[in-house]
Amino acid sequence: MELNSIHLHSQSTSFYGCHLVLAALSEVGKCFFKVWGCRGSIPAPATLDFDTRRYGGQTTCFEIRTRCQGVEKLSIIDMGTAIKALGDHLIGQLKRGEINRINARAFITHIHLEHNFGMGFSSPLFITGQMIEFFALEMPAAIRDFNNQLASLIDGIRFPRHPDQLPSIASNNENGKTIHDVKFWEILDFETVRVKVFELNHPSGCAGWHFRERAPDGTYTGPVIGIGTNTEHFSITNPNVQNLSRDADFLILDGMYEENQYYGTTPDRTNSKIGWGHSTPRASVREVSECGAKRLGITHHDPDHDDRQLSKMEARVRRYNRRLKKPVPEVFFLREGMSIDM
Repeated sequence: MELNSIHLHSQSTSFYGCHLVLAALSEVGKCFFKVWGCRGSIPAPATLDFDTRRYGGQTTCFEIRTRCQGVEKLSIIDMGTAIKALGDHLIGQLKRGEINRINARAFITHIHLEHNFGMGFSSPLFITGQMIEFFALEMPAAIRDFNNQLASLIDGIRFPRHPDQLPSIASNNENGKTIHDVKFWEILDFETVRVKVFELNHPSGCAGWHFRERAPDGTYTGPVIGIGTNTEHFSITNPNVQNLSRDADFLILDGMYEENQYYGTTPDRTNSKIGWGHSTPRASVREVSECGAKRLGITHHDPDHDDRQLSKMEARVRRYNRRLKKPVPEVFFLREGMSIDM
């Protein structure tokens, strides 16, 4: 599968010597991926002495567009703070007549706040006639399912609306029809894409979403995108991550911590991040080296890491990758506005 070049899309912005150009989907490849936000834990806005403009400060939100036999579908992965920008973009398309309805599926990796707390600021959710379906992990009764989790986040008290008051969710007057609980290892077949659900190593559970575009002949043999936003590495390769990664044209994995952050710097390791459910760029590269994925994008950037530190981390992991017996063909850190065509 041929992979086209990486693009940075924006309306009319330039920084770090790179001019950003907005490309219409019709001008790019068939399977399209865009980063709207890739920060972990909490937003990290740029300040005078803490620059995050290059890699971005908004929490996780990705866009995938897949096509088959003249049908195009939008998949949204997570609704962190960056969902506001994606929602505004979709409303702009609606106003300009580029689309006649917003019809999307949102795949939620897990219920931790930074992956969902932008939801109430996504404009399409408030407009009658639009349709957003949600797919999230079926949780134990003690944790409650996504429908109840959503109701506790957007509950009419801590947020001035309730899910039943959001027209694009409750458009059928039956909220359950648009919020679907899925289980690990499920396979979901849609018009343009097959989605598999893999289990990742993260507190309270986290879904790894494996997207394979449907080919023109109707078979699910197109490009593969694997998304593992939150997962902690094992001392050996993780079979679940290997399954998520296998045959991937593009794989996204957690690489939040520096090595010394993860293992700790004190003799008793009390300041380590072991058990927090996140990984390091080196660990992600080692995993991908074993599975044969073509591209690795590191995500969930630590909110305490500014552009300068992330740039150093990116350079170091690339050097590390080149020293491996089976280096990953391409390794980079995700940035807001980055898009990839396949």
